[in-house]
Amino acid sequence: MNKLIFHIDDTNIPATDVAGTAHIFLYGARPPRLGTGSIGRRLELAVRRLGVVIDPVALDFLSIALAVVAADTFVNRETWSANGWTRELRLDVPLARPEVWQDIASDLERALNFLSGDRWRLSFRDQGLEPPTKEAVLRHYRSHIAIGSADCTCLFSGGLDSLIGARQLADTGRTPLLVSHSYRGDQSYQKYLAPRLGKKLPRFAANANPVFSGPNKSDTTMRTRSLGFLAFGVVAANAVLAKKPSVGAVDLFVPENGFIALNAPLTRRRIGSHSTRTTHPNFLSQVQSILDKVGLGVRLQNPYRHMTKGEMLSGMLPNDDFAHAAVSTVSCGKWKRKSQQCGHCVPCLIRRAAFAKAGVDDTTSYQYPDLGALWDRPDIRDDVMAMLVATARDEHGLRQRAIASGPLPFDPVERANWFGVHKRGLEEVASYLSSQGFGT
Repeated sequence: MNKLIFHIDDTNIPATDVAGTAHIFLYGARPPRLGTGSIGRRLELAVRRLGVVIDPVALDFLSIALAVVAADTFVNRETWSANGWTRELRLDVPLARPEVWQDIASDLERALNFLSGDRWRLSFRDQGLEPPTKEAVLRHYRSHIAIGSADCTCLFSGGLDSLIGARQLADTGRTPLLVSHSYRGDQSYQKYLAPRLGKKLPRFAANANPVFSGPNKSDTTMRTRSLGFLAFGVVAANAVLAKKPSVGAVDLFVPENGFIALNAPLTRRRIGSHSTRTTHPNFLSQVQSILDKVGLGVRLQNPYRHMTKGEMLSGMLPNDDFAHAAVSTVSCGKWKRKSQQCGHCVPCLIRRAAFAKAGVDDTTSYQYPDLGALWDRPDIRDDVMAMLVATARDEHGLRQRAIASGPLPFDPVERANWFGVHKRGLEEVASYLSSQGFGT
């Protein structure tokens, strides 16, 4: 299948399928029948807990994001791509205000093409989900999130960067509404870290929960999951704006160190969509443009875009309590497979290098604490080998490798800062690998 048709009412889903097409129950509790899927279970209830009536256009952005995540999950890359990677994906999505989105469908497609490396085609129709009414919101007043004190929003994943971002906002007098994409397992980290931010902060947590019924191999690359996370943030920011409409726009902080945000390919074979582009400046600027065009007063902010992870962590020290919380975060891209951070993937290597730079004793229980033991494991040493190759190169061509991840801002100062954080990020990891006995 490479065409997905989404439905708000599952009774409209036909009894049989056309070849290459699947029907998905949007905001549905479960797939209606074999060969169908669902996504967004309980999200309506989560939105009601914000305690305000949100803008239909903000909910439409969430609907689009959920449709994209569903397609990225249900359409297996190996099966449905001509070259083993790039898929042709067509989505038919019902929206509350489709006329607002028609003229910028091509903008969305370009952003998605960059994010996942696929070719997306989006079409919108009416009869999409409307936001919960004031009466529906009031019926759930006992479970409302206390967002009245919030003056901004901040993505809060349970990772080290999001912990630093939320804590620094609180330390500087801001009150962010924390936004969590609570996949199974992530919740435990988020719930543990939230009380350790210096003051009590409101938190909006939700789960996209994509489910497919019947024989189908889900794709594991999940390049677009970040769009769902951003959409939760946009809905939360819109709720804060509904409380304080006079501010005109609400900041949505996306805390991510610049080295991983840029995520320049470590080797030639990792060029393109093999490297995630979750917080790449090109993607975030495209999303910001889309939000501006549809009139959603949300400002995407990444104040750490010119800092390495080690520089971020060093800025929070000395603080023993924070150092303890920092070690209790999760960074691993593979930890859910074993419920333990692996210690050897690219995010783990950057994490370990950050603790070394900041002088924090890294007591994380890694599955492979000794990187030297990976030499006899060709099945799992690839990331370490790639990082060794990248850090061993001289500076010739360093800028070209940074640009290989995608377009950088034209502003000369901003552009130079991206080149700088790329260079320092490599040096940070090189220093750590050297301390572990690797010649770089």
